Amino acid sequence: MALTITSSSYNGEHAGAYLNAALRTADSLEYMTIRENVNHKEVLNNVASADLVKDQTCAFNENSATLTLTERVLEVEPFQINIDLCKTTMLADWTHNNQNDFVAYAMTFLADSIADSVEFSIWQGSTGTSGQFDGISATGMTTDASTGIGAAGEYAASNVIGEMGNLLAAIPATVYRKEDLYIYMSAKTYRFYISAISALSAFPFNHMGQYTPEFEGVKIAVCQGVEDDVMYCGTKSNLFFGTSLSSDLTSIKVLDMSNLDGSENIRCVATWTAGVQTGVAADFTKQS
Repeated sequence: MALTITSSSYNGEHAGAYLNAALRTADSLEYMTIRENVNHKEVLNNVASADLVKDQTCAFNENSATLTLTERVLEVEPFQINIDLCKTTMLADWTHNNQNDFVAYAMTFLADSIADSVEFSIWQGSTGTSGQFDGISATGMTTDASTGIGAAGEYAASNVIGEMGNLLAAIPATVYRKEDLYIYMSAKTYRFYISAISALSAFPFNHMGQYTPEFEGVKIAVCQGVEDDVMYCGTKSNLFFGTSLSSDLTSIKVLDMSNLDGSENIRCVATWTAGVQTGVAADFTKQS
């Protein structure tokens, strides 16, 4: 990818700032369990028991109780960004005195772009699409019959509270009241929720100070990557994001190519790994 500058007719001072459209950023990572040293795959062990507690006897019978281990696999995939920034193009533009500023901006933009990509893939990604990994909506995560419920239709301020009530009613009783339980929703859905509670005379949201987003005692996680008209409910400790921060698979570099190949290019290279998985699928509920 080469650097392209358009509409560059202004001859005055550069403002020293580079702007880009708002990115999602990986807000979801705040509400997930992060595994930082996953180089390829990591096994998540689920333990289930039966008949462990019994009345006391003088005998020992190891077959009277069972302990079962099942596995969920957290797999990360490698990704990259490779771009060339042409010094010649920059020198022809009125920003030539701010080349270092632009490179610094490019580095920040790369990091933001990675976060943007990760945030989308966490919820909606498909490994069959270049630049994405299988997200929470992928087969085997929230598609079990016990984890999916239907919504009455598209969310709106008039029905979102009822739909959130239906979602909470569908989660397992063993999950309800967990300290790290969250309702995961998009910014659009959250906007409907704020509009709904603001309209309630008993809840004057507009006149409140600091507000912690929650519904019926369950915290709300507003995640930009969640689909509109979809909500999830589950615990942070049951939702895993994997990456490989400690290995050579993750890096962002800026290379001045003039001393290497004689070109006037500045090459920006980013590599990283990412993947997501639920621990116990039945404890993570989706509404759509």
